[in-house]
Amino acid sequence: KPIQEKHLLAKKNGSTPTKETYKVRIEYRNDESINPSDLDDTDKTFYFKFSVNYVQADDTAIDSHPSAIHYITRQNEGQITPGDVIGIGETEDFYVISSNAEKTVLLAKYNLLVGNESDDWGNTFTPIPTTAQGYGLQSVDAIGYGNHESFKGTVPFSSTNYWMNGNNLISSYNENDTIYLDNSDEGEWNWHFKYRNDDSDAYPYVYDNTLTTAPDFSSECDDSTNCYNTPGYSIAYYVEEYKTKLIEMGAPSTISGRLLTYEEADAAKTIEDNSKSIIFDEYQSYWLGSASDVNHLRVVYSFGSSFDYGSYDSRYYYFGVRPVIEISTSDI
Repeated sequence: KPIQEKHLLAKKNGSTPTKETYKVRIEYRNDESINPSDLDDTDKTFYFKFSVNYVQADDTAIDSHPSAIHYITRQNEGQITPGDVIGIGETEDFYVISSNAEKTVLLAKYNLLVGNESDDWGNTFTPIPTTAQGYGLQSVDAIGYGNHESFKGTVPFSSTNYWMNGNNLISSYNENDTIYLDNSDEGEWNWHFKYRNDDSDAYPYVYDNTLTTAPDFSSECDDSTNCYNTPGYSIAYYVEEYKTKLIEMGAPSTISGRLLTYEEADAAKTIEDNSKSIIFDEYQSYWLGSASDVNHLRVVYSFGSSFDYGSYDSRYYYFGVRPVIEISTSDI
């Protein structure tokens, strides 16, 4: 932005002073008093000097670079508290899930308006036009399974099981690339993951933000139609598109996007906004990024306020996309 009268020079950040940059344009005069033949054509160095008047800021000062990140509601002045609502741009609101000195984790207040819209009871799905107002942003209308009327903004998690191939591990579930399958049920496989070699259930995080191929919307969707048959498609396509939109709104380019883990969602289920859980919002059902078994992903099933699971594949498109944004705490 050009510097204008009354613009505020921000105070220094720690020991680093702030500065504003002036762009100065210098031109030869172009009027009748100047004759080009009178100009010296030899090489010379010219020095220019100008002065700037500045005064101590008062209540008429104007923020020259207003932040795109701002508080909507804050519980404790001077600190970031889980359950606070932070806005990015003019339309996008987020709940604080957790925060430390380095990183703050924000959960979108609503699902994204992407993917499909269904008829009653979710029998037939048709794509939401990308030209629809607010497409790709949060929307109170983007509701998933549990409404028993029409769904809107719902997508499958993936068209490909990209973390397991049968019993073979494709992507890393943990730092040791190990996985334990519990087969304690009288010789029958109990396909709950044990990626810790103890008796505790584990929910491997299988969300992959590198798979960002757009899905194929070439046909209508029903229980017998694969309308997400694009190889490599995953839900990360929508999250990365959304992250780009936030950066265009003024968010730092260093933000990252993903989905909630099961453990994060479970830990945050008691956090409330206006006496309502920020995790369980009626009819706003959405995918988590954690696997339940080799065929299913964990979901937040908001009707009844519970966690459930859904098939990862293209036939299961009853849940929405509710992104998580990680942002440097110093940027808030």
